[in-house]
Amino acid sequence: MRWRRAATIGMTAFALLMIARPAGAVTYVGLHDLTCESATTEGTGMPEGARLDVALVDPASDRTLSRGQVTTNGSGTFEWRAKVSLSGMREVRAEVRRSGQAKPVAWVEQSLARACPLATTGPNRPLPLVGVGLSSFTLGVLLLIAFAYQGRHASPGGRHLAAPYRARPLR
Repeated sequence: MRWRRAATIGMTAFALLMIARPAGAVTYVGLHDLTCESATTEGTGMPEGARLDVALVDPASDRTLSRGQVTTNGSGTFEWRAKVSLSGMREVRAEVRRSGQAKPVAWVEQSLARACPLATTGPNRPLPLVGVGLSSFTLGVLLLIAFAYQGRHASPGGRHLAAPYRARPLR
């Protein structure tokens, strides 16, 4: 009797699993090939043929760094490569929205291994810096020489405890 009940429960559970609908596609958005000059955003599980807006955002200030539009292929995937400077940043966020909507469909935030270096905005100036350093060193040495102790002593007046040594006159 117990075996019959266990077999009935097992077969019922198996039948329910077989007739259940397959799970819907899982929406996934990822960032890869993330460098200081570019980032690639990819997504799966989106509606096929959908027109989507993709944006790279600085999470610290919510400033949009780059924006673009993609259309998903027949399997609901897309890939978008953006050339963007991530100078001085440690994190970047990718947001995917349907065209014309404010709420994102999906987003992902990723950290860089280390902060990207700040962009060099001026000319290379090692020679003027060496000149300033050398002239400062020379000025310092000249000031030391000019105000160095010269050995001037004030002569003490009055009596001394010991009489100065005088040679005896010869007779």
